[in-house]
Amino acid sequence: MLLQAGITGFQPTLSIGESEFKAVCYSSFGSNRVTFVEGSGSMKNFYECIINRENKRVHVLLNSHYPFVAFTTSREAEDHYLTFINDIELSNTFKPYYKVLYLEQLNEPVNYTQQGKNIIIKNENNLHQDELKQLVYWKPKTVGEIVFNYWD
Repeated sequence: MLLQAGITGFQPTLSIGESEFKAVCYSSFGSNRVTFVEGSGSMKNFYECIINRENKRVHVLLNSHYPFVAFTTSREAEDHYLTFINDIELSNTFKPYYKVLYLEQLNEPVNYTQQGKNIIIKNENNLHQDELKQLVYWKPKTVGEIVFNYWD
């Protein structure tokens, strides 16, 4: 289950170390092919690394609360829209360290309703009510937008 309590960053939960993520990226690809995107003024619940390949750049995202990693196409740092992709080579690199999330999981539509003050999400989850309130406010369309978000 991807939508675990605290994954949005709005409830206390586990914390994944950024330094370990950096070490994995540097040791796997070398410092000349890796760039880290630091939080550029906006709140996000993930760490981000850019892998520079010969013919393209891929962004590697790691949720900062759970060991879930995903890949996106190249984009500008201020662009908050994430286009998730599958990448077999990167998946094989990160599988020993993290759970790799795939396009099918990340693009699963979010299905929720509000009944009075209660918010009911039909996707498998154990999110807190405070997190569910954030769903109503931010209106994510996919599971990936919940797991990797820029909510403040």
